[in-house]
Amino acid sequence: MEIFWKTLTWIFSLVLAAAEAQILSYNSQAEFLSTLEHYQLTVPVRVNERGQFMSYTVKHYRPGRRRRGLDQTELDHTETRLFYKLSAYGKHFHLNLTLNPNLVSKHFTVEYWGRDGLDWQHSVVDNCHYVGYLLDQYSTTKVALSNCKGLHGVITTEDEQYLIEPLKNISRNFSDVNQDGQPHVIYKKTSIPSLQEPSEELSCGVSDLTVTRTPSYDTNPEAYTPYPATEGNSSMGGHRQRRSVSSERFVETLVVADKMMVGYHGRKDIEHYILSVMNIVAKLYRDASLGNVVNIIVTRLIVLTEDQPNLEINHHADKSLDSFCKWQKSILSHQGDGNSIPENGIAHHDNAVLITRYDICTYKNKPCGTLGLASVAGMCEPERSCSINEDIGLGSAFTIAHEIGHNFGMNHDGIGNSCGTKGHETAKLMAAHITANTNPFSWSACSKDYITSFLDSGRGTCLDNEPLKRDFLYPTVAPGQVYDADEQCRFQYGASSRQCKYGEVCRELWCLSKSNRCVTNSIPAAEGTLCQTSTIEKGWCYQGECVTFGTWPQSVDGSWGPWTSWGECSRTCGGGVSSSMRHCDSPAPTGGGKYCLGERKRYRSCNTDACPAGSRDFREKQCADFDNMSFRGKYYNWKPYTGGGVKPCALNCLAEGYNFYTERSPAVIDGTRCQADSLDICINGECKHVGCDNILGSDAKEDRCRVCGGDGSTCEVTEGLFNDSLPRGGYMEVVQIPKGSVHIEIREVAVSKNYIALKSEEDDYYINGAWTIDWPRKFDIAGTAFHYKRPTDEPESLEALGATIEKLVVMVLLQEQNVGIHYKFNVPIQRTGSGDNEVGFSWHHLPWSECSATCAGGSQKQEVVCKRLDDGSVVQNSYCDPDGKPPGNQRPCNTEPCPPEWFIGDWSECGKTCDGGVRTRTVLCIRKIGPAEEETLEDSHCLTHRPIEQESCNNQSCPPQWVTLDWSECTPKCGPGFKHRIVLCKSSDLTKTFPPALCSDHNKPPVRMRCSLVRCPPPGWVPGEWGQCSAQCGIGQQKRLVQCLSYTGQPSTECQESQRPNIMQQCESKCDSTPISGGDECKDVNKVAYCPLVLKFKFCSRAYFRQMCCKTCQGH
Repeated sequence: MEIFWKTLTWIFSLVLAAAEAQILSYNSQAEFLSTLEHYQLTVPVRVNERGQFMSYTVKHYRPGRRRRGLDQTELDHTETRLFYKLSAYGKHFHLNLTLNPNLVSKHFTVEYWGRDGLDWQHSVVDNCHYVGYLLDQYSTTKVALSNCKGLHGVITTEDEQYLIEPLKNISRNFSDVNQDGQPHVIYKKTSIPSLQEPSEELSCGVSDLTVTRTPSYDTNPEAYTPYPATEGNSSMGGHRQRRSVSSERFVETLVVADKMMVGYHGRKDIEHYILSVMNIVAKLYRDASLGNVVNIIVTRLIVLTEDQPNLEINHHADKSLDSFCKWQKSILSHQGDGNSIPENGIAHHDNAVLITRYDICTYKNKPCGTLGLASVAGMCEPERSCSINEDIGLGSAFTIAHEIGHNFGMNHDGIGNSCGTKGHETAKLMAAHITANTNPFSWSACSKDYITSFLDSGRGTCLDNEPLKRDFLYPTVAPGQVYDADEQCRFQYGASSRQCKYGEVCRELWCLSKSNRCVTNSIPAAEGTLCQTSTIEKGWCYQGECVTFGTWPQSVDGSWGPWTSWGECSRTCGGGVSSSMRHCDSPAPTGGGKYCLGERKRYRSCNTDACPAGSRDFREKQCADFDNMSFRGKYYNWKPYTGGGVKPCALNCLAEGYNFYTERSPAVIDGTRCQADSLDICINGECKHVGCDNILGSDAKEDRCRVCGGDGSTCEVTEGLFNDSLPRGGYMEVVQIPKGSVHIEIREVAVSKNYIALKSEEDDYYINGAWTIDWPRKFDIAGTAFHYKRPTDEPESLEALGATIEKLVVMVLLQEQNVGIHYKFNVPIQRTGSGDNEVGFSWHHLPWSECSATCAGGSQKQEVVCKRLDDGSVVQNSYCDPDGKPPGNQRPCNTEPCPPEWFIGDWSECGKTCDGGVRTRTVLCIRKIGPAEEETLEDSHCLTHRPIEQESCNNQSCPPQWVTLDWSECTPKCGPGFKHRIVLCKSSDLTKTFPPALCSDHNKPPVRMRCSLVRCPPPGWVPGEWGQCSAQCGIGQQKRLVQCLSYTGQPSTECQESQRPNIMQQCESKCDSTPISGGDECKDVNKVAYCPLVLKFKFCSRAYFRQMCCKTCQGH
């Protein structure tokens, strides 16, 4: 129901905004009304639920501003439900309205920044926005009205949309409305004239887009790897947990629009437009295909009306992004410049989004097909959690969602993963290039894995805190219902653009560009855009498909399915783990429903029996697996490194015979012991507690006798101080440790030149024997691990958990006066009872733990344990009264900022694969000032040498490569044909030509390609030249050859006979005026009787007949 109210409010906000844009373009309301095809006047009245009249007053009044003389039915407070009645267009409207106080919170501000920073800001505070329906048409109508200054809003029915607003600046004496009440104007949305196009200067000169322009997404040249490198990287100081839990995340987002945006969209519309775009972004991140619950929350909107002194935005995407990332961080920093604003009252942001009308391009300050740029895995890093996005209309939402995806550690579909490749699912939101086949409404499985890995690794901790108030509650109305296809085209290509291709608009929106060409960015029309197919007369777009208008899938929240059966154990002995998973598919979330929250994967202990004697250590085996793998061009034999200063669940291995160790893997195999003398095991690179019963997560504890769950009654404490005054220069016995002893502690009282030694009962020395001093380390002796420590400025010590499997003797090698040696260990005893009646138990706080951080704010904890009253040794909690257990304590510690240190990012991919390229990385001087907060400092604050941020790479010569010359013209000139080109095998610098055999055949470019210019003309009649006239004088006939030929000149039989030109025509030859024979008289030869026939058949043109019938033919 809450979504329903928000939907109606958004209908009001955006539909009304569209109407107001029309009104504001006129000098007055009267001028606007004169352009409407039709409108009516009405006087709404306030009624009760039954429709009974209550008052003519429909305005909202703020508390504390009640005036005298008002109708007594008015209330001083904002009412949650209101009913109104009005009549228009022959219909009666009975409105049932409910207050929606959460359109925006009172803390949300829109800031307009000029050259000197913040110029002005505004916020929405009045609770005068209502949503509802017509009382008698609940299921088919929607109403969204504001009564701030009268009724102002929209009424939507099945067949029409009505807009209502108070009538302004007019006398109350008019005849067609009641004398009482406030007159209002009501008109249909279809009566509004088409939107006026913005003037040319507001188009900002954005370059035309053509069908040859292939939009692409880019990422900042910082390659992302799932784990940080160990060599050369300084620690960020934060503890990164690795869990497999679906938790709700909140991305508090700053959105910045540059002055190009203001110029293009105008101040009146830019806020609505940006929030419409961000609404789509938020919806994309709520899609269940993401596999995580991520809320995009706009906490702050900054509109730049002028260039900012420290913010450079131009076509160059890389430089613009770098400048914006630094700028957005500075505006919340007290150490910033004059543009900085104090933090009180200013909303925090985790991610910053810049929207620009510049046609951006990576690596150059010229327009090209780049749509966005972001740092990979930069989320929660203050100077890298940002992106730049080119405004291309409502489709910009897909760009912004894509770039935020990069901030979440996502790579492009098909780049380093199988998504979008042949035989796998199609590329989706994270496709590198937008095509008609891209599905931008959902996320690929690869994107889901990337963001899940990023969040589970602990790098998204800044997103865990839910804002106290959301600064903008997103609508759910389809944006295509607010901005039709023509308006979406104008957003992309300017004021004169419109839709030009009406086929599959839900897959690709085609628009007229400024050059009057029909082009597309391959971005689909916004959801809710009207469409039509052969089977759907009236539809609208949903998820890239045209569906019946008004239909929308019902929202279904996801629920967890059953757990899978337990998987294979990670170890065959010694305590491993197996896992079980569940999926959010019972049901799967659909129609915008929520993804499941909770644990995705669970673990349990398995194969806890001890490994057979002589078995190889599990961590040792993992190190040995790298013996056959090259490391820096060499091979080593690797052993586990057991020293300090490393993560316990990372695989750190020591090169045998060499004085160095390195991290060979960021995580050991699940089930590996965190420490040799601990039962705790590693899971997903994190140390997990294992009880003494070998059960994962168990709270079972060993007592002082190392009995799991015992009460400490099976052993007794042996403790003493050996401080005899003895001559120096030899070994002296201190104490004998019986077989089976546990919790052994031997420690000098003060620092001295003497050395603690350990030997067997048979005088075989294990530590510091034969006048040879061992290096401090761990020694495996008598079935347990002895830790021998000799700090520079602290007394020497020897410790072991036990139990020992033989009798041991502690000795001291005296080099000077005996300063005293304290010893303590627990020796097993035999008792007939459990000892419960002999001793009591009580809860005790342990000493404060070490601080979790050395600086920038850590925490200390005091754990509550159950102890024996006689010696204070810890026993299992079950021996103490659970009802009397006090709570544990926690306190902050080491809150001072950390010393400045270098942050070193990962190397980018090399710019070239051969012939010498360049790779770069981010190097910043940072200081950690809080558990999840850092600040960037000037380089001079970091005292060590600044690491390099650029180096050459791939300097080897490139192999020969195929180089193509230009294609020839297509032949023939029409119809199907071929074009050809020359393909050469050349050196990478194009200076040498090699035989083709030196280049690879499998990637040789084609030398011939099919082509077609225009459709060939059909066969036609082709007449030849006319022949000679048959008469030498006078009228005759002449003939010509007429053939049916194809466009290639070949004979054809496909010409229409009716269109065949004449093959014969009459002709006339010029007659000679001189007599035919000398001075003979012109006469007919008497004997020739056919002269009249010669004249009749027109043979006079022939010389013979003209001579024989001279007189008859004379003049003819």
